[in-house]
Amino acid sequence: MIRASNSIPILLATALSLIIASTPACGGGDKPEYSDSDSDNDSDSDSDDDIDVDTDTDTDDDTDMDTDSDSDSDSDSDSDSDSDTGTDTDTGEDPDTDTWDCDALPTAPLSMVDLVGAKGYHDVAFTNDGFIVGYDGWNLVKADVAGTASIFVTGLSTVQGMDTLPGGDIVAATGSNGLVRITPAGVVTTVAPSLYSLYGVTVGPDGMVYCADNYSLYRVDPTSGATETIASGISARGVDFSPYSEYGLRMYITSFDGAGHVYVADLDDDLNIIGSPVLFATIPSGGNWLDGIAVDDCGNLFVPNYNTSALYRISPMGVVSTFHDWASITPYGHGIKWGSGIGGWDDTCLYLPMPYNSYAVVKMDVGVHHADY
Repeated sequence: MIRASNSIPILLATALSLIIASTPACGGGDKPEYSDSDSDNDSDSDSDDDIDVDTDTDTDDDTDMDTDSDSDSDSDSDSDSDSDTGTDTDTGEDPDTDTWDCDALPTAPLSMVDLVGAKGYHDVAFTNDGFIVGYDGWNLVKADVAGTASIFVTGLSTVQGMDTLPGGDIVAATGSNGLVRITPAGVVTTVAPSLYSLYGVTVGPDGMVYCADNYSLYRVDPTSGATETIASGISARGVDFSPYSEYGLRMYITSFDGAGHVYVADLDDDLNIIGSPVLFATIPSGGNWLDGIAVDDCGNLFVPNYNTSALYRISPMGVVSTFHDWASITPYGHGIKWGSGIGGWDDTCLYLPMPYNSYAVVKMDVGVHHADY
């Protein structure tokens, strides 16, 4: 099955067809100091310099110099049906598309790069102005793709899951303030103070915050703080969504049940769970700590497991395979987030924080981007 995120326009000109196509490639201890001089040699500046020069020089004179002066009824129908009306449909948008064969995705990372400047504990988030944000054990730190880092927010303890709201604010689970909301300027407000034991945090397709505390799954209004419990009894730890099923949008939930269980729930149009979540897949070798979940554009799930220091991929049919084995807890990716596609953060790559490796962050090219809701 081949999935494309959009179509490539084909411009027809008189007697000539130009097809232009291109496919982008991904290319504890003392407090850290941020010299801001780090330069990430990962030349992932992704400035998307596609100049998109419209070579359609069709001046549409279509002079068709059929100068048949013969006054007889020469019915030269020369039905040169040049339908180019001159209304060049080039919208100026980059025609490049991300296209991949969902049946032939890579079975292991295409590349892995430790980032300069970026920090992360159990999750990271991306801002709408091109920064990656993560916790370094003391502060929230933001960094650009070149590796220039600075303190973003201080005074928050044990920041766990994070995600970005549509308007650009970040929501984060903290041990001291519960669920908080952080503006791009670093202003913190408390959204749900009673939820102080949260781990996983995901902004849903509806803009609501879905979060879990290793026991129950909650839905929180990020403006009012109104909270409802939408699932319990499954030791919910993380959540993500996928639009690719015969039922429409689905919710996947990782657990903290010691058995490596991953659950699935079908959703109605209001993203309410239909019935109850059911077992979807089981991570082998025990899965006490399923530390994140990310769904790709083909409906596969990526799930890191602390117990085995490995990243697993689960197919839409629930088939589990090992995608990468770190073989050690030190470089283990304890959390997972798709790149935003903004500011050089590649959306065909996963970004995984490594708290046991000086809070570093690794960029992993998996050859496909996130699920589009």
